[in-house]
Amino acid sequence: MQEINVKIVDQKIVTSNIFISHNLSKMFELSMECRAKMKTAKDKEDKSVLLNIELIISSKDEELKIELVSDIVFMLDQLPDDYDVIAEQKLVPIAKESLLNSLDDILVIMGYSRMELAKKM
Repeated sequence: MQEINVKIVDQKIVTSNIFISHNLSKMFELSMECRAKMKTAKDKEDKSVLLNIELIISSKDEELKIELVSDIVFMLDQLPDDYDVIAEQKLVPIAKESLLNSLDDILVIMGYSRMELAKKM
């Protein structure tokens, strides 16, 4: 398989819903769901890719529920043979990490501590 380098050139959070109950305990278990859709450029020589990613993070007791949807534009250093493979192996993991880091920034602005989920993946 060819080694393709990717980098994020633009990221926009298009939806953010964050609910944190006052009754949230200090210790809680989280589940994370991730869905992603990829769009390639119409120009076959264009090496950019748009990834729409949705993260849903929640506690079992529903005392914490976070939904983030983001459009992330990646630039690839070469055209891949299989876009699905590059999305699964590189784009989605990088997008998740970037979005979780953005979540930490949002939580700090809201007055909460960082969850640092990107480090725990």
